[in-house]
Amino acid sequence: MLASCEKSDETVSLYQNADDCSAANPGKSAECTTAYNNALKEAERTAPKYATREDCVAEFGEGQCQQAPAQAGMAPENQAQAQQSSGSFWMPLMAGYMMGRLMGGGAGFAQQPLFSSKNPASPAYGKYTDATGKNYGAAQPGRTMTVPKTAMAPKPATTTTVTRGGFGESVAKQSTMQRSATGTSSRSMGG
Repeated sequence: MLASCEKSDETVSLYQNADDCSAANPGKSAECTTAYNNALKEAERTAPKYATREDCVAEFGEGQCQQAPAQAGMAPENQAQAQQSSGSFWMPLMAGYMMGRLMGGGAGFAQQPLFSSKNPASPAYGKYTDATGKNYGAAQPGRTMTVPKTAMAPKPATTTTVTRGGFGESVAKQSTMQRSATGTSSRSMGG
């Protein structure tokens, strides 16, 4: 019996920013910018939040954290304003984003913010992970990969702070689960 026509996997591209996306998709810079900005908003909503800068830096590395806007969705216009705002939480900077294929005639595309740690002690070190800690491999923009459609589904908003090391534990757990599940997956050769 054949499987249903509904595909459960989606091919996504990984980009560091809108310029990366535009370079890979000439003539689609508006879509790339929209996806990047939407991913930034999503990152503010779903990124792990820390009570202190130190906790965030311990997880993601020096220079990888920013104050979370006091009200998600009310992003400051620039860095100077961001530092003046009295947001009480810290979050990792968005390291990149996943974006569904830019297909013509579609009802748009999905995007998902990605985070990466620069701390060698973190399980997320040098890897792209989503807000839930799911690992998408090396933090190298420009790659294309196949992910389950659920990977592109909106993540729940973060409503509590993460304790130091808590996000890394999520990444480590999910990486272990992923390794045990990869034995059954099949790879297709693309061109």
